[in-house]
Amino acid sequence: MQRRSFALLRMRPDGLPPALRQLLGNGRFGVNWALAKRIPVSLPGAYWLVPGRGHLCLVSQVPDVPGAGTACNETWRARREGLATISFERTPPGGRQARVMVGVTRDGARRVLVHTGAAVAAVPVVNGIFTLRDGADAPPDRLSVR
Repeated sequence: MQRRSFALLRMRPDGLPPALRQLLGNGRFGVNWALAKRIPVSLPGAYWLVPGRGHLCLVSQVPDVPGAGTACNETWRARREGLATISFERTPPGGRQARVMVGVTRDGARRVLVHTGAAVAAVPVVNGIFTLRDGADAPPDRLSVR
């Protein structure tokens, strides 16, 4: 179901870099670091989609944050709601912080609605990938795929 639903997983895998594999260890949900596919986005940092047993995970490395982040969810839920990793860019004193979101969703999705409090942002999906950089100061409450 993962390969049928997510175009990135039908492409040749890139695998996680060895140093990142060592940092993350064995992982959870039976993830296979060798099958990781780099998510091509034009944002600072690096992002990968990693399949596991009944789960999908996103791994992220963002500037100014040591280590790596992971976000995982069940495959069926990632198909229905999308799967995203969220970070907040550091800004100089007095500057406005930016929320940065990189995510994936099922083939055929056209947009993801990002619900944060009373605000809803409609984010276009291109080839199963969506990105958002905005001024929100909190992670989203939920995502919905259209």
